[in-house]
Amino acid sequence: MTRSQPHPGVDTALTFASRPAWTPESTTRALLRGSALQAQRIVVKWSKDPATLLQSLLFPSLMVLLFWLVLDRSVSEHTGTSSVFGMVPMVALVGAMSGASISGLGLRRERTSGLLTRMWVLPVHRASAMVGRLAAEAIRIVVTVAAVLGVGTIIGFRIETGIPGALAIIGVTLMFGLSFSVMVTAMALLSRDSHIVEWTAVATNLAMFFNTGFVPAQAYPSWLRPIVEYQPLSCAVDAIAGLATGGAVAGPIQWTAGWSAALLIAFFLPTLRGYRRAATRG
Repeated sequence: MTRSQPHPGVDTALTFASRPAWTPESTTRALLRGSALQAQRIVVKWSKDPATLLQSLLFPSLMVLLFWLVLDRSVSEHTGTSSVFGMVPMVALVGAMSGASISGLGLRRERTSGLLTRMWVLPVHRASAMVGRLAAEAIRIVVTVAAVLGVGTIIGFRIETGIPGALAIIGVTLMFGLSFSVMVTAMALLSRDSHIVEWTAVATNLAMFFNTGFVPAQAYPSWLRPIVEYQPLSCAVDAIAGLATGGAVAGPIQWTAGWSAALLIAFFLPTLRGYRRAATRG
């Protein structure tokens, strides 16, 4: 039996699609590429999770309307100004903080399932997992805040400072929300208490009732007033309200930046150590 010969004039060489050039794992390019893929993975996962969508979009939007229906008249009559310029920023920030707690629960599930361990041994930049998660957090915060501000326009909230004011508001919420996310991430990775993230969410909801966005600081007892006025959520609320109305912003922004920097300094390195320990030990 003779082997069949190729037909004359027919090119039998196999062709394959060109593959991208290999990038060393420790380069900036590898970090950016891996972080973008991680952020895309997390955002797609969130978009298909009803609990995340409920916590990030529907719940804050409904909260704006409910607070307006219940409290707007009484607070506005007491202060002489509309309550929406404190209430809407408060709900936007609380929505960003609550979403971070949901993200922390998802991260804990990834640690338990071994996904973090599998990512650790992949040929990618090892920092890309955490950088990508922070990038996904930034996207979630922007979407949540935009949704709350959009609902706020229905009840009278306006950004009187135009596009620069809107961009500054997004910047303040990102600064505040990402620093809080770093804290929640560190707790989710380091704590042996399986309910620590849930307790963080409870504390977040309690803080909503003790800040200047809920009612003015003058409405609280004198002994509680300094605590309410200078707690992180109040400072961020006052900063956003000032940016929206063109009021005083220097002090609130400085306090917000200080609180955010304190959270980053306190929890950034513990987050890195916690991620390494969770990824290498499972």
